[in-house]
Amino acid sequence: MAYRVLAALGLAACSAVALHMLLPARWRLRVDAGLRRLATRSQTLFGRALAWRREQRRARAASLEADRVIRRAREAALRDEGRARGEWRGNVYHSDDFDKPHKPH
Repeated sequence: MAYRVLAALGLAACSAVALHMLLPARWRLRVDAGLRRLATRSQTLFGRALAWRREQRRARAASLEADRVIRRAREAALRDEGRARGEWRGNVYHSDDFDKPHKPH
């Protein structure tokens, strides 16, 4: 089965090359330019797809790392009794030390 597929692909490639050689020079140049454009476009699309996947993976990893850091900071704030008291507003810890009135200078 695989030999037949390979033989068919070889026959198709040889036929395409033979047909290309039979074309007039002007048509041959046009076909070559079209194939070059097609190869460039497909390469660009493939590169964009890979870059998109890479960016998605990077963003997901960054989000997970940020969640881990926030969770670790919250757990540390709850564990440490010697720390200044405060509260969490979203993902920002606001210490009660900042709410004290300032001394006039």
